[in-house]
Amino acid sequence: MADSIKQPAAASPAAFMQRALDLAAATERAGRGNAYGAVIVRSGKIIGEGANTIYADNDPTAHGEVEAIKDACRRIGSNDLSGAVIYTNGGAPCPMCATACHWANLDRIYHALRADDITDGGVPAYGKC
Repeated sequence: MADSIKQPAAASPAAFMQRALDLAAATERAGRGNAYGAVIVRSGKIIGEGANTIYADNDPTAHGEVEAIKDACRRIGSNDLSGAVIYTNGGAPCPMCATACHWANLDRIYHALRADDITDGGVPAYGKC
């Protein structure tokens, strides 16, 4: 990821979800991984973003949510993302990603197939992995 994150013109759930969708589409077009993207938002600003890079990195754990969590933690210098939420495209995150959201202390998970139809997935649950 680049050093700076381009913020949407207007901070809104639809704009954050659209960024996740754009990341997903770009990574699939590039052949880096399946079409999944995610952004971490705190105080109305994207603080981390990621896309599925399982093919490019030969890493089956490189899901969009996990990559966004790693990016946000690196950027803020902490493994505690309390006060932040994640926007991710597709259905509800897989058990690995939901558990990563829990351990990162994210407040909520939002997921969608389209930017204008966002589902509140609630508080991240520990999947007992």
